[in-house]
Amino acid sequence: MKLGYNIIVKILIFVQLFLIFSCRTNKVPKNGHLFIDNTYKYVDKKGKPYLDAYGNPFLNKKGKEIINEYKKPFDDELDSYVKQKSNKKILFIIPLGLWLYDFSNPTFDSVYAEYYSVSQKQRNQKLLDSLYVKYNLKNYVGKSRWFDRFFYNNGEAPILVDTLLSKTSSKNIQQYFKNRGWRKSIVKDSVITSGKKAHVQYSIKLGRPMIMDTITYDIADEIKDDLYAHYLKRTRQAKKKKSPIHELSKDEFIYNLFSRGSYVKKGDRLDAYVIENEISRLENRFKNMGYYRFNDLKDEVIYYVDTANNVYDVSVRLSIKKSQIGSLTTTTAVTDSTRSDTLKKDTLVHKFKRFKYNKINISLLDNENKDTSKNTIDSSFYVTTKKIVRRVDGRKTKMMVNDTIAFIVNHLGNKYKNRVLADMLAIEKGHSYNLSSETRTRRNIYKVNNFNILGFNTVPEKDSDSTLISNIILSPMDKYSYELGFEAFNSGVVNFGITPNLTFTVKNLFGGAENLSVSFGGSLGNIKTKKNNSKIFNASELSAQASLSFPKLILPFNAKRLIPKAWGPSSAISLGYNAQYNIGLDKRSYNAGLLYNFNPTRTTVHQITLWNLQYTQFLNPNNYFNIYTQDSKVRNSVYDLYFQQYPSAKEEYDKNHNDNDLLFQIQNNIDFQDYLRSTHLSLANDYDLMEFRRYRFTQNVLISSFKYDFTYDQRLGYFPGKHPFYLKAQVELAGNLESLFNKTLKDFTTSNNKTIKQIFGVPYSQYVKFDLDLRKFWIFSGKKSFNARLFTGIGIPYGNSFSMPFDRSYSVGGPSDVRAWKSFGFGPGSSKLGGKDGYELIAIDNFKLLTQVEYRFPLPSKGFEGALFVDAGNVWGINNNSLNKFEFNSFYKELGIGGGWGIRWDISNFIIRFDFAYRFHDPRRDENDRWYFKYINLLKPQVNFAIDYPF
Repeated sequence: MKLGYNIIVKILIFVQLFLIFSCRTNKVPKNGHLFIDNTYKYVDKKGKPYLDAYGNPFLNKKGKEIINEYKKPFDDELDSYVKQKSNKKILFIIPLGLWLYDFSNPTFDSVYAEYYSVSQKQRNQKLLDSLYVKYNLKNYVGKSRWFDRFFYNNGEAPILVDTLLSKTSSKNIQQYFKNRGWRKSIVKDSVITSGKKAHVQYSIKLGRPMIMDTITYDIADEIKDDLYAHYLKRTRQAKKKKSPIHELSKDEFIYNLFSRGSYVKKGDRLDAYVIENEISRLENRFKNMGYYRFNDLKDEVIYYVDTANNVYDVSVRLSIKKSQIGSLTTTTAVTDSTRSDTLKKDTLVHKFKRFKYNKINISLLDNENKDTSKNTIDSSFYVTTKKIVRRVDGRKTKMMVNDTIAFIVNHLGNKYKNRVLADMLAIEKGHSYNLSSETRTRRNIYKVNNFNILGFNTVPEKDSDSTLISNIILSPMDKYSYELGFEAFNSGVVNFGITPNLTFTVKNLFGGAENLSVSFGGSLGNIKTKKNNSKIFNASELSAQASLSFPKLILPFNAKRLIPKAWGPSSAISLGYNAQYNIGLDKRSYNAGLLYNFNPTRTTVHQITLWNLQYTQFLNPNNYFNIYTQDSKVRNSVYDLYFQQYPSAKEEYDKNHNDNDLLFQIQNNIDFQDYLRSTHLSLANDYDLMEFRRYRFTQNVLISSFKYDFTYDQRLGYFPGKHPFYLKAQVELAGNLESLFNKTLKDFTTSNNKTIKQIFGVPYSQYVKFDLDLRKFWIFSGKKSFNARLFTGIGIPYGNSFSMPFDRSYSVGGPSDVRAWKSFGFGPGSSKLGGKDGYELIAIDNFKLLTQVEYRFPLPSKGFEGALFVDAGNVWGINNNSLNKFEFNSFYKELGIGGGWGIRWDISNFIIRFDFAYRFHDPRRDENDRWYFKYINLLKPQVNFAIDYPF
């Protein structure tokens, strides 16, 4: 493939300009060198290039060793240990700050340096004139030189090589590799100059890494006895319930307890960072087992490394002993959300002992006075509930008992039911201390969205070495609130649109922490139509949504055994209305739903939409052919043939112009269908596809579905690591309940001769739909990251449906999809439907494949981030009546591929995003002309504006 002449010229001009300006050294001192970058070279004992950080030789395709061209595993981490950094660059190569600084006149450097050293209020022409005089530049008195000052003030002075910083960096890198397992690593720095420029090269001799050959566990007998006793207790309780379980010996149990899930593994390299993570894991695990004081003083968990027999194949011993420093004194500053007990180093040795919750106090403070010392107690009470207890004879029975939580209400205007506060808690009196349960409790409180946490701390009881008091201080949020939003957007249908919305929220509606949210929204937009082109806004949308959420599962039975309260279960009932007036079809949608949500862990979310009802009504279905001109041409061709054989049909059509009646008549005329297929097969196929699309885009539809969503987000875990993973899976089933009543429902024959069932004159949809969204994040130092996404989804209509509803179909393009096209911008497959971008091309179908990669990096300006990205994807059909059916052997030829760059502005975790994308591969073009590089106009990217990251 040859690039066009114009694009080659543009590239050459850009390269020449870059070579001229990117490496300017005008203001580098005579004896100094402009610092370019740091490089790392791994060498053997003789200083020759040898092994990478994993012990593999650096080889190119010909088997020869290479040095700087190879991306070494630790290079990105090493950057954080190097003290000296080069001038900041945009898009990796453009030192914009240095350019600006170089463009300023060096004669005035001293003047500007002193001028900008004072506050902005003191800067004026009088000060500037005095500095001109001071530095013998009297000829410039009275001149602002604002343009030159702009370059100086917004530029960045050249960073020079500093050998002292290089020496310090060498020591840092050497210590880093020793911590990572290369005990005898040696790092040397050298400055390599080229004219007025230089880079620092760090030669790294790693040598042989230390490998963990054996791992042993040295656990104090007191600790082992306590752990094993609790294990036996749980095991024997399980046996009484006739659960099949194998009872381990003490040694087997201890080995399994510490080895399973451990980050420290035999045969791995000895790594101090891995050991630190393992100690943190053990701390969390033991604190979740009730050991409140475990390793508080960092002297109970110690790893010993024995190198006496072999320096490289080492023995590692995990030692857990009871602390030699005790703690008896505590304080109770309950307003602090962190641990407040004081640890003294001169008291008795404390026992390795499990703590239990003895008291759990929840204080509700009013919003006017959040000082606990100034609030008086209005009421104090316990919650009474039914619990299952075992009688003396062994039988189980239910009886009323006092719950374990004391509630203290202080001058509270908002009244909450007692059970609401209890259900937020994942901790219970008499249960062992559990750090994760306290974290769950915090999460549940935030999830209820009714309270602010003023304090949450757990401290030992006075004169006790095994019981705890947990104090939780809450203040209710405002009962009434509203939120006003505004958004601008564009899509394949709408050139430009604005969307204001207003949301009202009422908290604690019935006293059970229920939240009622009512939102009103609308949009005004501009679309390409043959009518109303003189109007700025010729498309509109109006929506209203109401949602009532409950901090529990709304079920006719008690589901706490299936879904415990620690999982933070919640329910929501929703109602909605939406009306769209845009390209001419116009539609109204009504929806209702019942949703359940619960979080078993920090990283997992289950969402069950038990019932989701949606009714969509198209207001102007007869306007279809006025909008989709490609299908209008197909219709007219078929009409001409039909009118030739049936002139009376033309007379009837000329009277009322009813397309529905005429198309139904054509579809059911067997003689004409046979004639059409025998003499105009291509037109007959186009006609079938036209009718398929027309039905899909204009048919009123009723959707009643069940939906299940599962989300796993490793980024939310305690130890997300540097390469977290995200997964979201969804399955939706629709129409199965209605199909049970098919015998009682009326038949309806569509214009393409399909017989389906209707409910109140509207066909119901029946389908199954699967979505899978996978994401992987590689986090590097310096706030840089490489991010990848794979999405695939398929909708399969069956039973009462021969096509997926429009709202459940897949499309491509848009600010979070293949960004080189607008929404609905291409597809399905390689079809040329519509010919150009715009509302004529509403490309949807039943199967979607999308992959995206994006590299994100910080820009010199604070709060700004850059990105380089590539997107690829398309939609296809899965049956023979599809416009483009998915074929495994050729689908890759029909991928729309685009890429570009973006700028993001982070305003307190609110991301404003602009992406500029170019098409690389266009499946709508002829197969031998789909690569788009020669058509790229660098000055005309597809601009995408959005909020938040694309994934």
